[in-house]
Amino acid sequence: MSYKSLADLAERHEKILVFGAGGGGDALGTVHLYLKLKKLGAKPIIGSLVWERYPIDPYPGPIPIEALIDAEPIGWSAALVNGNTIAYRYGVEVKFQLARLSQAMGEETLFIDASKGVAGVSQALRAANEVLGVEAVVGLDTGGDILALGCEDNLWSPLADAISLAGMKESGLPGFVAVHGPGADGELPPSTVLKYIAAIARQNGLIEVLGLSRFEVEYISKIMESIHSEASKIPVYAFKGEYGIREIRGKTRKVEVSPLTATTYLLDLDKVYEWSEPAKAVVGTRGIGQARERLNMHCIVTELDLELEQSRLRESPSTRAVPLDELRRELRRKLMRRGCTAFDCKL
Repeated sequence: MSYKSLADLAERHEKILVFGAGGGGDALGTVHLYLKLKKLGAKPIIGSLVWERYPIDPYPGPIPIEALIDAEPIGWSAALVNGNTIAYRYGVEVKFQLARLSQAMGEETLFIDASKGVAGVSQALRAANEVLGVEAVVGLDTGGDILALGCEDNLWSPLADAISLAGMKESGLPGFVAVHGPGADGELPPSTVLKYIAAIARQNGLIEVLGLSRFEVEYISKIMESIHSEASKIPVYAFKGEYGIREIRGKTRKVEVSPLTATTYLLDLDKVYEWSEPAKAVVGTRGIGQARERLNMHCIVTELDLELEQSRLRESPSTRAVPLDELRRELRRKLMRRGCTAFDCKL
C-alpha cells in the first residue's frame, strides 16, 4: 500500500503504532511523531523494543516479556506497560525507558519483546492489530543505523534495527520507517545516513521530510529529563540552537549537532527492507541468539556480542579495562577466523 505523507497515513488509518526500533531511548524519539499524528486526528500509541544499556540493565540482551511486573500481556511477545511497570532482571529491578515514558506522559505504551527475534516483533505487531486495533506502524530509529548495509566500520548496534525492520515486514501491517536525527547516536555519520536516504529516494522510497515544531520541542523538553537517552535528546538540543560536536556514551562517540539533526525522514517500508541485507539475514528467527548468529555469519559484530563479552570480562579476575573499539575489533577478528562472509557496500 502506497502513502503520500504522514497526513495520508493518518487519513487512511485511525490507530497507528509509533515504536522505537532500536530499543532504549528510541521511545523518546517517537514522541514528536505521536504528537503530529494526534494533531492530524489519528489515535496513535507509542511502543518500543525494550533493550537497555548496561548502566540501566546489567544483564546482556533485550528484556523479555517474562521479566515484566505490573504489565498487561496481549500476546506471546507484547504487553501494555504503564508508569509503574518494571522488569526484574536476575535480582535487579530495572525501570526501562518505555515505562519511564509511560509515567511521564500518563499513558500506556506497547512493550515489544526483541528476545524472541523477528518472530517476537512480528507477532507483537500482529497482537497490537488484533487486540488494540492498530492498523498501521511507524518504526523509528534515532540516528539512522536501521539503513546500515552491514559493512560499516562505525556500526555498533545493528541487531535491534535488523530485527525491527524484518519484523515490520513480516507482520504484513502497512507503514513507514522513520529516521530521526541523522547521526544523532554517534554511529553512522550524518553524511552516510543522508547518502543512504538519497539512494532510497532514487528508488522512489522517500515519503516525506519532517522537522520538529516549537510545540513538540516544548512538550518533549518537559518530559525528557526523566528519560535516560543521549541520542534522542540531541534533536531537541539541535532545535534549540546547539551547533557543533557533542560527545556521548562516556565520550566514546562524537555527534555532529546542527539544524539537520532536528529532521526526520519517512521512508517506504518495502524499499528500506529491500535495501537492508542485515534485515533480510535475520528473517525467520525466533530468538535473539539465532538472529545474532545470522549477522555474525556476515562478519557483523552486534550489540549482543559486545554486551556478552563485557559481562564475561567483568567476571574475569583480570583488572585490565579493554576499550570498546578494541573489544569490537577482536570480536570481528574471531568471526573472520571462523570464515564469515562480509556484506559488500553498495555505495
